[in-house]
Amino acid sequence: MENINIINALLVFVVFFGLLGTLFPALPGTAIILAAAVLHGLASNFAPLDWKFLFILTLVFLIGYGGQYAITAAGSKKMGASRYGIIGACLGMFAGLVLPIPGGIFAGTFIGAIAFEIIFDYKELQEALKAGVGALIGTLLSLFFEFMVGLLMAVLIFYRLYR
Repeated sequence: MENINIINALLVFVVFFGLLGTLFPALPGTAIILAAAVLHGLASNFAPLDWKFLFILTLVFLIGYGGQYAITAAGSKKMGASRYGIIGACLGMFAGLVLPIPGGIFAGTFIGAIAFEIIFDYKELQEALKAGVGALIGTLLSLFFEFMVGLLMAVLIFYRLYR
């Protein structure tokens, strides 16, 4: 009984850390939450977080992960980005996550959209900047979306854990 209380307490701590991580682009917040739930399942012989629950949690995670890129693309498109600008914004967002560049995903998204608009769609700087701003706004909205997905995951876990 004491071991399960420790395992549950660790899960709660890591879920809160993951939720906090959704607010910082360098941390994969929802991935941390999912990993904590899977590890809890392994440590507790999948009670109360069973395979079916973990599958649903994984689907929520994947929707959130894909949604971030879709929201960034929509923000770019809304401000006049071509498909090249959208591709550049998404690649820049990914580069900003994995490369140690100042500004991380914000700079990566902005620069990626601008560079791809200028290089591949032959747009003037003014038009490319507008697409970059749209990508940046989309990135900010995608962070809010990731936080909401992380919050949903946390609520699902806590409900299952303490019902």
